[in-house]
Amino acid sequence: MSRRSRLHVPGGVYYVVQRSNARQPIFTEEADYATFERLLSTMLVRCRVRAHAFCWETDAIHLVLQISDMPVGRLMQRLSSQYARRVHRRAGELGHLFQQRYHALLIDPDVYLLRLIRHVHMLPVRSGKVTDPADYALSSHLAYAGTANVPWLTTNVGLRMLAQRPEQARFAYNRLMLETPAGGETQSFEHGGTDDPRVLGDREFMAAIPRNMRVYRSTYSLDQVIDTVTCTLGLERSEVLSRSRQRRLALARALITWYATERGVATLAEVARRLQRDPSTLFVAVERYRTLRPELFNLTALQDTGPLVRQLPSQASSSSTPQSS
Repeated sequence: MSRRSRLHVPGGVYYVVQRSNARQPIFTEEADYATFERLLSTMLVRCRVRAHAFCWETDAIHLVLQISDMPVGRLMQRLSSQYARRVHRRAGELGHLFQQRYHALLIDPDVYLLRLIRHVHMLPVRSGKVTDPADYALSSHLAYAGTANVPWLTTNVGLRMLAQRPEQARFAYNRLMLETPAGGETQSFEHGGTDDPRVLGDREFMAAIPRNMRVYRSTYSLDQVIDTVTCTLGLERSEVLSRSRQRRLALARALITWYATERGVATLAEVARRLQRDPSTLFVAVERYRTLRPELFNLTALQDTGPLVRQLPSQASSSSTPQSS
């Protein structure tokens, strides 16, 4: 029987673990880390994916990824296969470097992103490699602590959840790392909330996650996002949907695009069709105006009633009905 396809939630945040085959080392030379990170950074740009945290172990890689239109499975397949080919070419070997099936857990970032970042950064401590995560250079902990720079890593989302000012956010992050994880939290992240460590798909995958970890989307529609943004900026809806290229309208379209994709209301392609703009134009506008008007590009700047990502189709019909535990 063929395996079920992976659950794909555009805009979703996933905890991904890819282990080596038969526990063979993934990284055998110092240069291997640079090779892997170079491939990863290229893949993140091409696929419009954010990496919120990472940890490299001898026989496993741990990543916290926020994906876009490309399913996480396709991303990991390309990344692992390209890296394996380079390693085998150098060593003159054949065979599978990675296990065929990776582990992926979809989380509600509003609730679990910070806990998951802490979990990933504490892996070397729990495995006995170090006693302080600051002593382990192969994770994103040092970047969050402000003592290292990883260009392809996105730290601002997690840090802004702690505080708006960078120095306050770093202080709050260090305090977070000193907290004791809630009971069962480590198991939930490692095994999707179940004692069975196998990787699950679709309904099985979600059924294995505790109900308070399940991910639901914003209750907004794309039209509601457009209305909210135009009202906030004091614009007319017809202006934003027109062909005008005025700067104030470009800002509104960028904000609509960012908010809709961040909240999982719509994909970049869907927003582009609704606004009658090229997706690449909207993407560039978002990057530009996030720098020029950062106070607007904040998930709390526009009122909403739901967490970050898209509701699962199988949950849509029952989301309004209380579920028994």
